Amino acid sequence: MSVQQPTRTISYGSDPFQSGDLYLPPGTGPFPVVVLIHGGYWTAPGDRTQLTGLAEDLCAKGYAVWNIDYRTVGTPGAGWPGSFQDVASALDAVADLDRALDWRNVITVGHSAGGQLAVWAASRPDLPKQAPGFAPRVRPIAAVSIAGILDLVAADADRSGPGGVLPDLLGGHAAEYPERYA
Repeated sequence: MSVQQPTRTISYGSDPFQSGDLYLPPGTGPFPVVVLIHGGYWTAPGDRTQLTGLAEDLCAKGYAVWNIDYRTVGTPGAGWPGSFQDVASALDAVADLDRALDWRNVITVGHSAGGQLAVWAASRPDLPKQAPGFAPRVRPIAAVSIAGILDLVAADADRSGPGGVLPDLLGGHAAEYPERYA
């Protein structure tokens, strides 16, 4: 089997981190879409290359894949709400990336911090109006979290491992910003 290469790299915003690689399988579609969200403790130097192998494998199996980057803690504009707005914008961009995409048949998949973001992105229809990412254009039908940190309050209380970066991501601790941690 040949290695699948990205069809093209596309920007969904003006920041260099607001981009992704689109992989299209052979054929005309419409193709179901998998949006991949990398991990790395929500921090730099994590980027989409972590999931290139998965993107290639999924594409070889007939899925269109949108392997995204987003601003991570340690880069300008990252954290709350920037990182979340980036993931929301990248997901909503699926509707306009390519006519071959079935943007009503989207699954988010993320690893580690990306797993948390994949689940968050799929839950956007339930967000309050003031939350970043409210009123999504693209609504995933499922989310897959691979070793995702889903209980942010417990992780913040632990303060080790991924919990140590949560105040940088969310602007403070769970007791200060319970709505962000929710």
